[in-house]
Amino acid sequence: MQLVPNSLPQTEADEEEAAEVAVPQSKRPHGLTLAGLQFFIADINRKSLIWHEIGSQSFDSEVRDLQEAPLSEALGLLTPEDKRTILRLVQGAIREGSAGPFDVGGGADHRIPGIPLMAYRYQVADGRVLAICFPSIGESDGNPGHIALGLAPILQHFVASTNRIVCLVDNFGYVRYASEGFIRAFGVGDAKLILGRNIAHVQKRVGRTIVSLCLASLTRRASATGRGKFLLPAGDTLELSYNAMHFRIGGSFGGVLFSAGQVGGDMDFAKVFNVASAPMLVINTQTRMIIAANQSAMKAYHLSQEVMDGKPITETLLHPKSYATLLQTAQQNSDVPQSVVVNALNGQSKKKRLKAVLLDDDKVPKLMLEARS
Repeated sequence: MQLVPNSLPQTEADEEEAAEVAVPQSKRPHGLTLAGLQFFIADINRKSLIWHEIGSQSFDSEVRDLQEAPLSEALGLLTPEDKRTILRLVQGAIREGSAGPFDVGGGADHRIPGIPLMAYRYQVADGRVLAICFPSIGESDGNPGHIALGLAPILQHFVASTNRIVCLVDNFGYVRYASEGFIRAFGVGDAKLILGRNIAHVQKRVGRTIVSLCLASLTRRASATGRGKFLLPAGDTLELSYNAMHFRIGGSFGGVLFSAGQVGGDMDFAKVFNVASAPMLVINTQTRMIIAANQSAMKAYHLSQEVMDGKPITETLLHPKSYATLLQTAQQNSDVPQSVVVNALNGQSKKKRLKAVLLDDDKVPKLMLEARS
């Protein structure tokens, strides 16, 4: 009779406690994402995981070498429920010889099917007991991961030279592709933070509106089109004309292709803002920080990104009273420019006529200041 190593969690409470072991995100060199997963091996004695994922998160299909990390780090990117399921899978294999298939990576409310994993017990020569786990796709399902990977470069080719906002979510709910326009519009710092992850688990990075739309399309197996505001993670909103197309390509592979553009068309208005000859600034009215400045303003006021990120405008360009006057003018919807002293960062102070406009589409209104000659 095979004994279960003492280091393996013995109860559901123990499993949950082990699954919740967290490592600060900044200290995680890597972690299991389930995207393109070929197999993983749980070494119970060493409390570590060895796994292999193909390059399903990249267009060049780069194949990674074997990766290894302590159990808590390796499972750190997964949801608590998926951690518990994997630990239960491993425990079942060690005790019974095999376990599964158990679904992991499903949606938060289980409306999206997850990836079924199987596990088998294996004992090596030195007496250590391993659990070898791998996806169980089924005899007639083909390999949906490879199909999704093949779509990525095709999509990239068609949208690379445009500002279109494009995202591909597969039938399991995993984000397989996101265009540069999508990454920029939804304020995602790094594409790796969402690629290969279930869209239900990255709501804090892309906002709840697109998550709800994609999950609803997958659940109903129906397409949706329209025009609406998308709530972003920071609380801002983005108005888009969108099309969420549900599709299926044989077997079990399908998904949702989300494509959208600015309501005003595909024009990149950030470029228009940047080439405008008049110095223009956008200020967060809550923090008084300059969140945007066009090239003309950067040059006229001798601004730098470091100064913009480090100090509010009331400690750099404007006296607090001048700022208050401009904000009040904007709140009154006045079109009359106000004459205030602007302290450029080269040491020169000059009176300038600034027109103030309040952009109140968001939870935190933004104040736009445009210099008039």
